[in-house]
Amino acid sequence: MVDSSPVTMPIHAPRPRLVASGAPFEQWVWEMGGPPGAPAVVLLHGWMATAALNWYPSMSYLGNHFRVVAPNLRGHGRQGCAGPPFSLAGCSDDLAALIRALELKDVIVVGYSMGGAVAQVLARRHRELLGGIVLCATAADFAQRIRLRPAVRVTGALASRAARAWPQGASAFLRWRLARHDLAVAARRKHGQAVAPPSKGPSALEERELSHLAAFIESGAELNAYDATAWLPTLDLPSAALITTRDAVVAPWRQEKMAALVPNCRRYPVDAGHDAALSAPGVFLPVLVRACSDLLVAQQATHP
Repeated sequence: MVDSSPVTMPIHAPRPRLVASGAPFEQWVWEMGGPPGAPAVVLLHGWMATAALNWYPSMSYLGNHFRVVAPNLRGHGRQGCAGPPFSLAGCSDDLAALIRALELKDVIVVGYSMGGAVAQVLARRHRELLGGIVLCATAADFAQRIRLRPAVRVTGALASRAARAWPQGASAFLRWRLARHDLAVAARRKHGQAVAPPSKGPSALEERELSHLAAFIESGAELNAYDATAWLPTLDLPSAALITTRDAVVAPWRQEKMAALVPNCRRYPVDAGHDAALSAPGVFLPVLVRACSDLLVAQQATHP
């Protein structure tokens, strides 16, 4: 059931800007200042989404408690065609440059679905910048059929190369595919199926069309090949997992498996599906705030 509980919003809305952080491209970022002296959280979006599409409806609520920063990942959304090819490692390095440029200290990084994989890699490669990670509706590995990984890698590389060689055709195909997706979602909503409402962010849906088709292909192939099970037990920072217990995209057992691998990972069940941030904000957001707040307490206990 879609939750429609009211949430208290601050007066100001999120503001976008471009940040020249030293990454290979200027990064498009949404920000909420938060209360004076508030700790910072960085929100990472899911596959084929954008910061606005995934997080805009949540940012004002989170801004009651934190300074909020929500960047577009490589190839996704505005500036999507300006960035280099997508990789999880490359995204983590982009985020490290952004965190340094914004002078965020002991930041809590919240990764949703694909953003959870990026957060894991960021914690591995740039632990010194982070105060903790919150992993939402995500996993340590995503492939449904492991034996198909080599074929997916080759097919993805060929398709990505073609999309970058013919950018106008790739852009036209992406707009067509997104339009078909939106029509299918509207039809499902019309027939009463549980579907997240469209994001109310400014041009959040249209922003997808500024993405690079090649980046969607590359990120899908990266997720198919991703497997962090061997090194997640080496992470040594405060961590939490929001388990979406009715998730039909990333199975709850995969989420639980990931949480069990991360040392001392705190588990927070969320009674919602994969799109909980949009379809059940009244359930999802208070749990997210509690998880972030608990990690801040853990930080203080570790570094009084």
